[in-house]
Amino acid sequence: GRGTVKCRVRRNESWCGELLVTPASLRTTVSPMNPRVQQVLDEWEPTVTADETADPIWQLKCYRVARCLVDHSARDAVALVPSVDLKTVGQLSRAVASIGANLAEGYSRRSAADRSRFYGYALGSTREAALWYRSVAPFLDRASLELRMAFLAQERMLLLGMLKSVQRGRGPAFEPG
Repeated sequence: GRGTVKCRVRRNESWCGELLVTPASLRTTVSPMNPRVQQVLDEWEPTVTADETADPIWQLKCYRVARCLVDHSARDAVALVPSVDLKTVGQLSRAVASIGANLAEGYSRRSAADRSRFYGYALGSTREAALWYRSVAPFLDRASLELRMAFLAQERMLLLGMLKSVQRGRGPAFEPG
């Protein structure tokens, strides 16, 4: 509202939450990750290999969310194949995989303009994946669909924060490797 400033906060080198500062009261609140998304992410992370978690990009929460979504969408694809045409399943799988792929590409770029461009592509892929998930909604169980949509909404929020931060010159720094 009026008189409220929104800022991104950084915790353990991962983008998370939104800080709301109301100048009149100097009150601050942090909007945490969706609890269900965080729970699934916490259960999934120990299954990821050490070579992947050693990469500096692993510190980006939005990358971890994207990677977790790739693994879950692969299981969805198997479940969808008997009922949904292969082109649609392929589009869904490509859109989901493209989120993390574009994050990885952008993270490896030196210039803020290049990082911003690839993070923008990741945001577009997030929105595309949401549309493909909506198109297969009748063929997925409700709980799975709701969880995937929660993951995509969380990813969209994290990416929007990263994009704003990179465009203001405060985003994640380039790390070779």
